[in-house]
Amino acid sequence: NARSVGMGDAYSAVGNDLSAIFYNPAGITQLETERAVLGGYTKWIVGSSIGTAAFAVKTQLATFGISAIFFSTEEFEERTSSNPAGTGRMVKGTDTAIGFTIAKQLTDKLSFGTQIRYIKEDLDLASFSTVDVNFGTLFFTGYKSTRLSMSLRNLGSDKEVVAQKARVPTVFYIGGAGEVYGNLGDPFSLTVSVEQAFFTDYAARYYFGAEAWMNNMLALRAGWKTRHDSEDWSLGAGLKHEINGQQITVDVSFSHADAFEEYPMRLTVGYGF
Repeated sequence: NARSVGMGDAYSAVGNDLSAIFYNPAGITQLETERAVLGGYTKWIVGSSIGTAAFAVKTQLATFGISAIFFSTEEFEERTSSNPAGTGRMVKGTDTAIGFTIAKQLTDKLSFGTQIRYIKEDLDLASFSTVDVNFGTLFFTGYKSTRLSMSLRNLGSDKEVVAQKARVPTVFYIGGAGEVYGNLGDPFSLTVSVEQAFFTDYAARYYFGAEAWMNNMLALRAGWKTRHDSEDWSLGAGLKHEINGQQITVDVSFSHADAFEEYPMRLTVGYGF
């Protein structure tokens, strides 16, 4: 999502729109409208692309959402041990994740959300699928606008892939965010956020982000994340326009992929009604 990447992915405690469905399912309880839809596109590294889509609706019982993520590599020529220069046959890989989310605001300060996803990977002639679960909480501390988040993502069983056990990459995130100047909705506000990710098979990663809103219409963002081989710093901007209770948002971001000498671009468009 362009908004979150613009903030260096330090987003689990910030997300107050539908894009939270991809980071902390509890965040969709903070939707400003009863219903919301969004779509996004990322031109990512080495010719690959990512598409996202989501829809959510708030009811008296809970907030319900569905989401989808699509990843695709560019086509490349097949190479084998007998034809290392290439067979002339073009192949590609794709990933798909379809999720269903339920989130509930338990008190005026605490929200909880859970998401179950069906995941499928196609690697030319082979395909693999599994199911994983994501959990998230969002807690307003009561000290000014400070909020804390915890989320557990990609919780699932191991899967056999090409005769080898493949572990689903379970990650635990803890984050915090708050306005250091003004409040959301003021003529000017500045939000800062920080997040830490704990992996089962990798060193911890840290994420830092900031977002400035002007007249609740124009946003400027910046972020930094550590121990990533694909991206480090990022910048972004967003526009928000409201008409008769309906809300239109457009967010863009670009980041720096140092190892590939590329600058991935993202665009996300949202509509609340």
